[in-house]
Amino acid sequence: MKKAVLTTSIACFAFLLFIVGCSKNSTSTSAPSATEEAVLKTQVSQNAQDQTVIENDNDAIASDATAAAETVPGFDASTTVTGLHGALFGAPSTTDSASYAWFIIDKSPIAKKIKRMIVRYRGLWETGRGVLKQGYITIDLINGTRWTDVGAVIKETDSVSVLYRNGKKRIYQDTRYLTNVSGGYYSLKSPVLTPFIFTMHAMGSVTFEDSTVRNYWIARRNTMNKVSPYVFETNGDTTINGSLCTIGGTTRYGNSFLVQSPQAISANLDCGYANPTAGVRINTSKGETVTLTFGTDSTGTQVSSGCAWGYKINWTKLNGQQGTAIISY
Repeated sequence: MKKAVLTTSIACFAFLLFIVGCSKNSTSTSAPSATEEAVLKTQVSQNAQDQTVIENDNDAIASDATAAAETVPGFDASTTVTGLHGALFGAPSTTDSASYAWFIIDKSPIAKKIKRMIVRYRGLWETGRGVLKQGYITIDLINGTRWTDVGAVIKETDSVSVLYRNGKKRIYQDTRYLTNVSGGYYSLKSPVLTPFIFTMHAMGSVTFEDSTVRNYWIARRNTMNKVSPYVFETNGDTTINGSLCTIGGTTRYGNSFLVQSPQAISANLDCGYANPTAGVRINTSKGETVTLTFGTDSTGTQVSSGCAWGYKINWTKLNGQQGTAIISY
């Protein structure tokens, strides 16, 4: 489902700290110039926006897999699949693969008594996102008789490339474990109005255009509320050194990073799930920190009601003072 694209899609920009650390080292013998400070600010802001795309892609892939699991929650070969995502190409199917707008749910492993389905991308441009996915996701039901059961667990293993209209391409390799904490469906089409809660624990990597690789682990607890304005919240799901954390790993530059989650990121349908109305992340790498505050107005103040203008980034400048950038959604 499209809403899952939010899940901390802009929660982790820790790799930008490499730029801060290197810039400080290169200017240790002289005071930084205004030009150097301006370059650093541009790099920090640009890398933060780039990371937004990376996290959006990772969560969009997970969303496709979860949507498939909700379509055939019992991983039953006899289930009639009738359509998904407003499918243009969907057709009922009980024994063969079922095609949808941009992927196919291949149920053939189920016929071999294996609780497994495969999402195979059709290589089509996705309406509304401007991306083209290729590759596959293998989905295994490893706990419970149905994905909608309380405590059910699905394992998602993917190898997916994402191509953008500007010609850029990234390759994702992930293994995710999703646990259905509340029971029921994530989809808003479900008549049940109680919140849907699930956790996501993952290990993965993304390969960039220059062949550099970012490795990461993810630990999240997510809640979708089923009453208007349909608030979605995502928070960390592991504690490290007394702090609630959501993501960690190694940047494309080889530096380790850790992201604390002192305030859940939240968004709603009215304002758009890609435009959080609240949330704080603190990213640490090489002893440096960058704080991201989501859901701010144009001055960088976190909003208390209504929709937000953007988010604020705070970092330490080359001269030791605090740098601030406010970026619109």
